[in-house]
Amino acid sequence: MKRKQRQQGIYSFIALKSLLTLGVLLLMQVFFYLCNLHIFRVEGLEWWGILTGNLIFGAATVATFLTPWLLMMLIPIDARWKRGYRIVAEILYLIGIILIIIPRGANAAYYQFTYRLLSDEIFSYLGISGQMGSLAPHFATDYWYAWVFPLVIFIFFLFINGRLHLAPQNRYKGHRTLQLTGSLLGLTLAFFFFRGGFGAMIQPSHATRFCPPKHTALVNNDAYNIVRTLFTPELKEVHYLSEEEASAFCPTLHTPSPNSSYPISRTKNIVLIIVESLGQEFMGCYNTAAGADTRTPFLDSLARYCTLYDGRANGKKSIEGITAINTSIPNLMAQPFTNSKYGEDDFIGLPTILKRHGYYNAFYHGTYNGVMDFDRVCAKIGFDEYLGKNEYEAEGCGHPDDYDGAWGILDEPFLQYTVRHIGTLPNPFFAEVFTVSSHHPYPIPSEYKNRFVGGKHPILKCVEYTDYALQRFFEEAKKQPWYDSTLFIITGDHSGPGLSNEYNDYDGWYRIPMMVFDPQHPEGALNHRIFQQIDLFPTIVGWLGFPDSFIAFGNNIESSKLGRQVYFGNGYYCLVSNDRNDQTKHNIAIIQGACEIGDTLELKYLKALIQQYNNRVLKNKLIAQ
Repeated sequence: MKRKQRQQGIYSFIALKSLLTLGVLLLMQVFFYLCNLHIFRVEGLEWWGILTGNLIFGAATVATFLTPWLLMMLIPIDARWKRGYRIVAEILYLIGIILIIIPRGANAAYYQFTYRLLSDEIFSYLGISGQMGSLAPHFATDYWYAWVFPLVIFIFFLFINGRLHLAPQNRYKGHRTLQLTGSLLGLTLAFFFFRGGFGAMIQPSHATRFCPPKHTALVNNDAYNIVRTLFTPELKEVHYLSEEEASAFCPTLHTPSPNSSYPISRTKNIVLIIVESLGQEFMGCYNTAAGADTRTPFLDSLARYCTLYDGRANGKKSIEGITAINTSIPNLMAQPFTNSKYGEDDFIGLPTILKRHGYYNAFYHGTYNGVMDFDRVCAKIGFDEYLGKNEYEAEGCGHPDDYDGAWGILDEPFLQYTVRHIGTLPNPFFAEVFTVSSHHPYPIPSEYKNRFVGGKHPILKCVEYTDYALQRFFEEAKKQPWYDSTLFIITGDHSGPGLSNEYNDYDGWYRIPMMVFDPQHPEGALNHRIFQQIDLFPTIVGWLGFPDSFIAFGNNIESSKLGRQVYFGNGYYCLVSNDRNDQTKHNIAIIQGACEIGDTLELKYLKALIQQYNNRVLKNKLIAQ
């Protein structure tokens, strides 16, 4: 005997399908959390706030993505019971579900690299991130859970959804008042949930009402964040302080000081080595406790002859790091500065200043031309040459096996090419070298698979390999006539995935090395001053003593013993600074919407910096007048 299907009246039908969508979203939220347990450390009553926030943001997400379906099913017309009409409505409903599931599933794997929800910048990022076709199989294999679990959830959803059946129209015939009342009530509720209440419309920054800024990714979700940032200006003019006070607190116009002493010659060559995803966590020289692990034995040995600073990145993406290092412009918005509409404005970089004083500038990066727009950015900020995979292969270097199959030339062969090519540059030169191998899909040459064994994360074996490649680079560089007259600076473009509690907090997520090595003065020293990427530009110009005025959001580290780091996290601005009484300790200041955390003085500095940044960028005032 065939079992009779249970049917729902139209408003019960709409309510149940909406609740089913909310349930799917909440399951995806749990999945996201479980994938990133090592990042989030939620304590006690914070869970109640996170649960409440999930219900409010979840309802807003459901109302947003089901808007076409809700309108079709709530407008009081008889067509709602017509087969063709309902097929169109159901397609729109399924599209809404898919658009909710996919971004959250993808960022369950990606969040460990960026510590940010996806936003509208994902559309421009996909266009410049590289050979997505060749990378897709690696992502699908290495992060299989990011699509398998969402697929399972979607199948479960289809099963439950298939058991919901709309009752025939009979019960509503002749009851127009009932239909109008139900539609009006349904549309009112949908509007209420869409706005997150009857007050001001809920914004991503409102997640701080329910939890600390570092946990807001557990309240908001990627789909909603993409939609809410899609038509929102990237920057808004702000006036926390008067212009005079903001400039005094955070001066961005850098002018030469006649009383400064310059530690290096104005004709000193500079080699700046930027190591992909190299965080302090992987390095023994930054983790000196007994039994501390290290993946960089060569860099640890070199550190004994370097000035070692507390290096800090200003972003979590390569393009953000390269921009910060070369232009002293941090990324204080969701989209990378140089890939935003503001990236077409006028600004200068460190190579521009160096070129004015006779330096030849070359940028070396083992990937193919066009990735992340590096070659375009390098040309704009004053590099004379960009040398990557294309140039490496055009010059007949190496072997086909030198290509890692995803991003570019493996570090060992490319660094050997680089050290040889640097010898052809006219003196003085500025050579910037950016490695590629310590990046997903984490390739190393087959002959080293047993030598570099890694550990609990696949990046570790690549860090070991890159460290070895740097050892070979320096062995070869020592043989070159330019070696002794060169200043070497070693840092990272951003930190790698945090693997321990110490490196999974506001003060740990962005730690990178900052090593300064002068072969003519190989005296090792440990300096606890925070040295952020945007400090490099003004510091190098200060060391060389060039009399140029320029705009920079960082500082010459010689001008102050106390260092600061600024970054834009998951919708919040964060300032980390050396404590005035003990440089080994740090103060944290955070601003996200109306949420402010930290010392009054540091908050004031952060507000001054945000104000200077937003207003200068918006008014195209990034060049000294």
